[in-house]
Amino acid sequence: MDMANLDWPGYFDAQAGRRVRSVLTDTLARRGALQPGIAIDLGCGEGTETRHLLRTGWRVLAYDADPESEARVRSGLDSEQLARLSFTAGRFEDIDELPPSDLVCSSFALPFCSPEAFPALWASIRSALRPGAWFAGELFGPHDDWAHNQTMNFHDRAGVVGLLAGLEVASLVEDDHPGQSFDGPKHWHVFHISARRPF
Repeated sequence: MDMANLDWPGYFDAQAGRRVRSVLTDTLARRGALQPGIAIDLGCGEGTETRHLLRTGWRVLAYDADPESEARVRSGLDSEQLARLSFTAGRFEDIDELPPSDLVCSSFALPFCSPEAFPALWASIRSALRPGAWFAGELFGPHDDWAHNQTMNFHDRAGVVGLLAGLEVASLVEDDHPGQSFDGPKHWHVFHISARRPF
């Protein structure tokens, strides 16, 4: 896949109306009765997860590299929900520091950070997690069809486990199978992660 020429608006259109990713809903369920706080949605895309968080009482700081994302995220939100949304148009590589948060989620987006910038981005994610805060998201593995793409980052299971060291891992599910992507058949190698920073 040529990421530089990917039809992101077309991808966003194809994603419209999908369900909230289960890694996020499962993580929210693990929080139990805790009150919603501040959530960061990295690579929010067309906004499914951001809107779900806003509708369930969270304040959301949403980031996406595509400026068209903001209008899509805002679509269908009421004035009270919009008041709890902050959107930043920018690339992962340009993020210096993320603010303290109670949840960081990233739905199939972190692999699109360059390999050179990923360690700093991951460190910023870890630093942003307050005690008891959760991370919910995905990383891609080396069997993935896109693993030849040198603009993306990939991690084997040992590498993922290393990245999660010091966190309480509630769920680490590895999918390694053929399937479909936006532009056709694809072999997926994905790690679905739900983890908490200890209190």
